[in-house]
Amino acid sequence: MDLKKSLYLVSLFWFNRSTGAICCTVVNCNCDSFKPGKLRRRLCERCRHGWVAHALSKLKVHHMYQGSQVEIVHSNVVFDICSLMLYGTQAIPVRLKILLDRLFSVLKQEEVIQILNALDWTLQDYIRGYVLQDVTGKVLDRWAIMTFEEEIITLQQFLRFGETKSIVELMALQDKEGQAVVVPTTRTNSDIRSFIESSMQRSVRLPAKAEAPSCSNGHHFETLVNSMALMLPLQLLNSVPAPLLSSSTDSSHQEAQTRHETSERASEPVEGAVQNG
Repeated sequence: MDLKKSLYLVSLFWFNRSTGAICCTVVNCNCDSFKPGKLRRRLCERCRHGWVAHALSKLKVHHMYQGSQVEIVHSNVVFDICSLMLYGTQAIPVRLKILLDRLFSVLKQEEVIQILNALDWTLQDYIRGYVLQDVTGKVLDRWAIMTFEEEIITLQQFLRFGETKSIVELMALQDKEGQAVVVPTTRTNSDIRSFIESSMQRSVRLPAKAEAPSCSNGHHFETLVNSMALMLPLQLLNSVPAPLLSSSTDSSHQEAQTRHETSERASEPVEGAVQNG
C-alpha cells in the first residue's frame, strides 16, 4: 500500500467525526495529527509514536471496574477497533483474533468484507491469521505485527461488548495467574513429550459424542470459506485442488474397499486348490 492510500485510510478512519485530528496520547507528546511513515505505516513521522497511541484519542477506554455495562456492536466501532490490529500489519495476535471473530459474527457478511478490504486485508488472509503475499505477489517470510503492549491496550476495547467481555476477563485472569508461575531453571529435560503423550492417551479413553455438522449451528462468518484450501501455504494451494480436500474421507474409504475386494479375488484359487486336494 502506498503513502497516498495510507493517508486516505487514516482520513476514512475518522470520516464524519467532528472531534478533530488523531492526536498522540503519549504523556508529554505534543503531536496533534498522525502522519503514517513511508516505510512503517504504523509509526508517526512527526512524533515517532505508534498508531495505537494515536487512535486511542478517538476510542473509549473501558476499565474492568465499570461493571456489566456493555455496548451494542456496530460496524463503525468494529472498524475502529480493527484498525488497532490490522492497519499496517500482516499478522494478528491469536487472542485478538478470537475476540474479533466474535464481533464479526454479529455483523453482516458484507460489513465484514468491507472492513477488511478497507484495511488492506483479504478475507482469506484474515481467516488464516496472517498475510500470505504482498501486493506484488511475493510470498512473505516476515510479518509486521503489533507489539505486546499494544495488544494489552487493545484487549481492553473488547470489554465494551457483551459478546467478548467475559472472555477478556478470563484472559486477564490467566495472565495474572501466569505471572505467578515460577519457571524452573535447574532441569534441562522437562520430559514434555511424555507428558503430552500420556495426556493424549487419557483423553482417547474418554468416550466422545460426535456431533454432525449443521449449517444451522454456525454463523455466516464461520461458513464463508467452503474449502480448507484457503488455509494452505502457497506451495500447496496451487497443487491441491479444493474438491480433493472435501472428499479425502470418501477416497480413503473407496481405496480400502478396493483393497479388500482384490484380496478376496486373490484368495479364491487357493481355496479351490484346497478343496480339490
